[in-house]
Amino acid sequence: MTTVVVTHAVGNMETWLGGGEVRTKTFSGFCSSHRVFKHADKEQVSIVFEGVDLDKMKAVLGSSEAAASKAQHTVIDPIEIYIEVEGGA
Repeated sequence: MTTVVVTHAVGNMETWLGGGEVRTKTFSGFCSSHRVFKHADKEQVSIVFEGVDLDKMKAVLGSSEAAASKAQHTVIDPIEIYIEVEGGA
């Protein structure tokens, strides 16, 4: 299990923030918890995932349900994914 940070732009911040329940349900399939950060000036967010199963994350986020949710919540590609480096301090 590891920590992952995901960053992406959104088309409409209000719409995206309104999808919190859907995100929590989706993300619970591959992580123990997550926190959301909003950029101070841009329509961009970062999500910090804790306790991530990377194989499950790939499967969940690659699903057709996740693609539909991205469209509904105005997620804009590209999505940048940063994976914790063990011993990288």
